[in-house]
Amino acid sequence: MSEILEFYDQQAKSALSELPWLASLQASALSELHRTGFPTRQDEEWKYTPVDALLKNPFTKTSQLNKVTAKPISDLPIKQQIHIHNGQISGIESLQLPAGVLILPLATAMTKHPELLKPYLGKILQQTHGFHALNTAMMHCGLFIYIPEGVCIEEPIALVHYQDQMNQAVHLRHVILAETKSQATIVEEYLGENDCIYLTNTVTEVCVAAKAKITHYKVQRESKASYHIGHISVKQATHSEFASHSFSLGGKLVRSDLSLYLQEEFAKVLMNGIYAPTEGQHIDHHTTVYHLVPNCESEQDYKGILGGQSRAIFNGKVIVAKDAQHTNAKQQNKNLLLSAQAEINTKPQLEIFADDVLCSHGATVGQLDEEALFYMATRGIGPADAAHYLIHAFANDNLRLIPHADIAAWIESLVTQQVG
Repeated sequence: MSEILEFYDQQAKSALSELPWLASLQASALSELHRTGFPTRQDEEWKYTPVDALLKNPFTKTSQLNKVTAKPISDLPIKQQIHIHNGQISGIESLQLPAGVLILPLATAMTKHPELLKPYLGKILQQTHGFHALNTAMMHCGLFIYIPEGVCIEEPIALVHYQDQMNQAVHLRHVILAETKSQATIVEEYLGENDCIYLTNTVTEVCVAAKAKITHYKVQRESKASYHIGHISVKQATHSEFASHSFSLGGKLVRSDLSLYLQEEFAKVLMNGIYAPTEGQHIDHHTTVYHLVPNCESEQDYKGILGGQSRAIFNGKVIVAKDAQHTNAKQQNKNLLLSAQAEINTKPQLEIFADDVLCSHGATVGQLDEEALFYMATRGIGPADAAHYLIHAFANDNLRLIPHADIAAWIESLVTQQVG
């Protein structure tokens, strides 16, 4: 066993639960970690994202004795917030929720509501690499969100994650269960102390039942010295809707994946994202939509804005099963390079095994339009302002897909601050 595997093996063994069913899940994941190890550049899905630097730093798990501070750590325009500071959860008690809604620390849900949690925990995510297995084996922090049948949570709920301890790792697992005809908006925001080196290893599992509707935001603006490995995995039932809005601005090395399983007819999914790495940042997005049955729709639109000596990867895959007739799937990825040193690897993919479908995909890479810059210069608009207008126009279609106007304005300001 390699030194780093042995290091995490010892941590995982010390984190084994006293609950037999959970300990079994953790032990199985630990065995898988031994079998697969961590991904290397020889793995097709990781060939552009080497994790050597991450693995050279032996991140230690957070201490349950870490103090939770009450200082404001987010300017997110949402009143209902739960803070997860260095893995410690606070703020649940101040939420105002409709009757029947459960928002609990995962550890509490494991003992108080195992009948709700067990069918989904570890069952929605398909573990495909060592960081997945490590997350399951080290599972000690996260939230369980349960929305009963027919219940609508009107106001968005924010999960604000924050780290400020050097060389620590937080392994997060969130589970969201939306019953039939329920609705909610969940925002996951990830932040960290400037120049703080740490690891966030996070998985969110979501089950969207028949005619339920979940809007999910992920806003990643971690310390630019940190590492972020994240995966959102979603299973959808008939006539359900899931909207994913992803914005990735922080981190030194970031891998952010999204998997969706359209399991019953007439399910719909929207995947909307902007990533904007600057000097020294590496941001990788992999998305996969599994059209498993007929008459489902998926649309994904990701845009990259790359500055300085940065690198981004986008790999979007749509898989249409043999019997998934009348699938409607759209995918596009557009990238704007603001620097000669910026680099993008983009690979939209379609794998179609049905013959009566409407599917499209495409990717573009370009720079700021010289003619447009010249046109604005002739009208007295300086280079900086002209670039700002063109970048805003490039991102505007994605910003308009955001259904909450205050969140859209906030994200627009974050993107503007990032790219200048």
